[in-house]
Amino acid sequence: MEKPGADGHEFMEPEEWASWTALLLLHRKVLQDLDTELRRDHRMAVTEFDVLITLFNAPGRRLGMSALAHQAMLSPAGTTHLVTRLERDGLVRRSVDPADGRKWFTVLTEQGDRRLRAARRTHNAVLRRSFLSVTSAADRQTLRELWQRLSQDQPELSSPERETEMARLVRAGLTSGAASIPATCSARWPNRAPDGRAAPGPGFPGRLATITTVVT
Repeated sequence: MEKPGADGHEFMEPEEWASWTALLLLHRKVLQDLDTELRRDHRMAVTEFDVLITLFNAPGRRLGMSALAHQAMLSPAGTTHLVTRLERDGLVRRSVDPADGRKWFTVLTEQGDRRLRAARRTHNAVLRRSFLSVTSAADRQTLRELWQRLSQDQPELSSPERETEMARLVRAGLTSGAASIPATCSARWPNRAPDGRAAPGPGFPGRLATITTVVT
């Protein structure tokens, strides 16, 4: 990393900056395409897909609200809002936790499973077109190795109950057509452009996301 400049800003090396920006650009493109096509073909936001696929992967296809929020990488308030909407549409239901009557499970319904099965085809087609077609086998091997290292600190990512994931990407802010997708953090950082000149880094509001099941 380069030393701070005269103005006190610390700049990233061109290789560091280019690698990070490439990841964000790829990720933003994939998420934009996913959200657009899931909404168009299935009337489903990508965050709703995240909740359904997370429940599908859970033991018994059910999770407590806090566990669902954690695994789907959503805020508790955002999870409550999404579950209420999905329950209204018959895609999930709530059941009382028999061990603690004050708590609830969110359960994937048969209708939710059918909607997920249909949406999965669109999801996978988008990833094949927007992700797999622009990355090489070597690129994906690097991502798998990165995932394996990260999953050592997050065992739930490699649980046998979960489907294999190609990667967990930082969710970038989507365009105006996906304004309902929450962003829990944002950042601006001083960077240096590939030619070595200082360049302001774009703000990338984002959060971690479950981009699951690249192929079936």
